[in-house]
Amino acid sequence: MENKEKIINDFFKQFFNEELNTVFKEQTPKNMMASTVSDSGWHNWKPINGKFNVSDYQNIEKKFKVKFPESFIEWHKLYFFLDCDCSLVRLPHSFPNEPLKEIIDVLNNDLAENLIANKIYPFGEEGNDMGPLIFDGRREIINNEFPIRFFDYDYYGDIEGLSEIIFSSFLKLLECITYFLKEVETRKIYEIIPDFFSIDPDGAGKTGVDYWLAQAAMAKENDELFGSQ
Repeated sequence: MENKEKIINDFFKQFFNEELNTVFKEQTPKNMMASTVSDSGWHNWKPINGKFNVSDYQNIEKKFKVKFPESFIEWHKLYFFLDCDCSLVRLPHSFPNEPLKEIIDVLNNDLAENLIANKIYPFGEEGNDMGPLIFDGRREIINNEFPIRFFDYDYYGDIEGLSEIIFSSFLKLLECITYFLKEVETRKIYEIIPDFFSIDPDGAGKTGVDYWLAQAAMAKENDELFGSQ
């Protein structure tokens, strides 16, 4: 496996290279605002170094009876960041004065409780609002580096709502999304997605092929209909 620290740092370097903007909230720290608030309520923002410890995440694991991949914890605690919408996936952001709220919110509901009982641990959102991204913890894996699926909201707790594995691990998710964020500056979404198959041959390029080809086809259709990617 490639260097975990490098993969995490490469993701944030690319993500923070984008124009970072979000809707203003009263709890937004002043030192994370990079512009004034516009008439429509938006502002630019900048990340600051994180201050959470591994133990903070372990407390959540104990409370909700979940297990997080070691790489996910290392990634999330590195910075405070006000948004993490990466188009294809939406990952939990981190407000310094709302400790771990995004992670807790996705675990603190009836659907999550049903999934957790089956060792299926929600952590983010699939890009088309179909359902939560989940870590599939049904098989023990070193450092909890579980494969990633999503769960279709329409099945509400029925295990049949689980997709195939779309990323083989959180680190492979980060690698694919880092690549996507870089390439989308000059290429079409539907041209980029198939490259995931070689970046993550054991996940996106294996059981995830049909899902990702469908995403590419949808992106191509949108591009032809609306001139957008």
